[in-house]
Amino acid sequence: MDARRLDIGETVRFAWERTRTNLGLLVGLTVVAGISTIIPSSIAEWLQQPSPGLSALFRLIAFIISMVVSVGGVRIGLKIHDGQPVAVRDLFTADWSLFWRYVVASFLYSLVFGIGLILLVIPGIILGVRYFFYGYFVLERGARPVQSLAQSAAATAGVRWDVFLFIGVLLLLVVLGAILLGVGLLVTVPMAYIAAARAYRMLTKATPTAAPSGVILA
Repeated sequence: MDARRLDIGETVRFAWERTRTNLGLLVGLTVVAGISTIIPSSIAEWLQQPSPGLSALFRLIAFIISMVVSVGGVRIGLKIHDGQPVAVRDLFTADWSLFWRYVVASFLYSLVFGIGLILLVIPGIILGVRYFFYGYFVLERGARPVQSLAQSAAATAGVRWDVFLFIGVLLLLVVLGAILLGVGLLVTVPMAYIAAARAYRMLTKATPTAAPSGVILA
């Protein structure tokens, strides 16, 4: 394969095979992730009227948990791609320094993407594609937030049309999962994480690195 091309068909097929092989584990992880984020969010909604302060606290808790789960999803996707063993604890294991870098990088990504959308939409799409893989550079290579955006831009240089189509395929997978009464998300969400890990490995030709020791949050 050309080093500067992203074979979308191969990426999706690979993700499906790994998802099918690990289906029970991945469905279980997705259920745990969903429950972990839904519970504090629901409590926040329930407390909105009687106790706005407590509601805000639970919204913050829900946000932090969602970010932890997002970090876990990226790492689990990479582990499954690389053929490494995965356990439920991987979903909630976080290195705090990298976690906060990931949070800041996610904020910067959202900010840049949002500003780009305001500027006639197309700039936002271009920037969203360019910086799509920022999280992988934070979590696997320890990049700082701005560095992660720059490294993602370098990885996607020359193949941004491919990455744009790839992101479209991922969104389509998630939409199809949602259409199937939401149950399909138990398959399509982890599949999307694995596909993204595959694309990252293809574009960077990266070899697996040892995950930093983490703090177990659950």
